[in-house]
Amino acid sequence: MGRAFLILAAVLAAGCSLFPLGEADCRPPDWRQVGYAHGYGGHLPQDLRLITECRERFAAEIDQMAYLEGWRDGHDEWDRIIGSFRNRGRF
Repeated sequence: MGRAFLILAAVLAAGCSLFPLGEADCRPPDWRQVGYAHGYGGHLPQDLRLITECRERFAAEIDQMAYLEGWRDGHDEWDRIIGSFRNRGRF
């Protein structure tokens, strides 16, 4: 079990480095919309990764409050949709 966790952690860490953020990812017109898209896709919040990588690579700041507000709205919508499938016994 511990070995499987280490392999999974290594794969996830490699995935982040394989797909680094571009400057367009760090300077979107609306951080709330970016957060919503991440939440609606069922993803964990990426604000800490965005803050670190955008600051280091492009000296760009993110609007963390707007991002997290959008993420919560998107995640709530995703959770409502997934929950409706669970209640029907299809998922």
